[in-house]
Amino acid sequence: MKLRTEGVTWQEIDGELVILDMESSVYLTTNVTGAVLAKELREDRSMEDLVGALTEKFGVDAATAEQDTSTFVQQLRDKKLLYEN
Repeated sequence: MKLRTEGVTWQEIDGELVILDMESSVYLTTNVTGAVLAKELREDRSMEDLVGALTEKFGVDAATAEQDTSTFVQQLRDKKLLYEN
């Protein structure tokens, strides 16, 4: 999966992101964790890749990283901000 780029803009503010879909005027704000995941999703990534990024960056256990990743990815899906294989 990969973050959609056409018609989408994002701005980082103090480590957090605001992602705006300019075509539908839908936006998503993230915390620092979401910002890490969104940056990873500039390239095609699997759920396992994303979980690994959180465990490495924040030193959290895999179960916590998996829950946070799943929640964030679902938000991106709901707002149609992802390309999925």
